[in-house]
Formats: sequence, C-alpha cells, structure tokens
Amino acid sequence: MKFAALLLCVFGLLLGQEREGNFDIRFEPTAILQTEVAVPFKIDVKDDLRKPLAQAKVTLQIEMTDHSRVKVFPAPAISPGVYIAKPVFPVAGEWNVYVEVHRDNAMSARTIQFSVAD
Repeated sequence: MKFAALLLCVFGLLLGQEREGNFDIRFEPTAILQTEVAVPFKIDVKDDLRKPLAQAKVTLQIEMTDHSRVKVFPAPAISPGVYIAKPVFPVAGEWNVYVEVHRDNAMSARTIQFSVAD
C-alpha cells in the first residue's frame, strides 16, 4: 500500500512539471524603438501544427545585455494567436527582449536583441 501511494505521488509530480511547448514565437516592434515611450510589440504564436495558439499566457521581458533593468510586461491577446505587449525602455542601449508563452503545462520562449535609440 505504501509503495502504491509513493508511486502515485511520483506520478503526480511528473505530471505537474512543465514541458517544452514547441510553440513557434515571432515578435517585432510595430513602432520605432525609443526611450521613455510604450513601444508596441506584436507577438505571433503558433502551436506545433502551425495553427494560432489561443488562450495562452504570454509575457515580454526586457533587460539590458548586462542583465540589469529587468522588467516584465503582460501581453494580452488581440486575436487568436496574436498578442501585444507595450514595454517602456528607460534608457538607450542594447536590450534583450524575451518572450515566454505558457499553455496547458507547456512552455516555449524566445529572445532577440534590439538596439534602442534616445
């Protein structure tokens, strides 16, 4: 009986872990990158069958290349598979933009470096 309970606990822990989502994530700014303004980023997400991924939790994180000034922005859906985040870059320089997508215990992420002008 104790073995069965232990086996069920281990199985529950394995199911609770997040797995790779194999989501296709594409994103880009829809305005000129500059400081101190909200710059919209359009984020397109597709599942492994190349269909728009609806009802996902999407966030966009910015940080300078030295890993300072980290800030996370929500990216609400505007249509199935299309999300918008509006980060504000406080200073000019090289920035890493990291998008993370979660749905049904699956997660995928992508990072692209951008140069932000004054």
